[in-house]
Amino acid sequence: MKFIITALLLAAAPVLSAAEDLSGLQRQTNTAYEQMKQAEKQAGEAKKELQIKQDNLRYYQEKVAETEKEFQAAQQALQNTEENLSAAKKRWNDYSEELYQKWRQ
Repeated sequence: MKFIITALLLAAAPVLSAAEDLSGLQRQTNTAYEQMKQAEKQAGEAKKELQIKQDNLRYYQEKVAETEKEFQAAQQALQNTEENLSAAKKRWNDYSEELYQKWRQ
């Protein structure tokens, strides 16, 4: 009788071992799947964040280009105004000198 029980246990041992192996492999597969899904989620979030940053970069690059054009226009306006001021000062000096000369005569 002991022999039959021992023989049955020895015969069942590989089956039990295979079942444990399958169970362990199933747990590892489930864990790997969950990790894969988490990585997919993180990758999706990173892609969205990258798109937002790229859109922001494009927006600010456009704003910089607009501001540079406005700056150049303001520089040109200042240059024109300074030239007008210089010409007005010259006319004033010329007329003042002419008036002074007429008063001296």
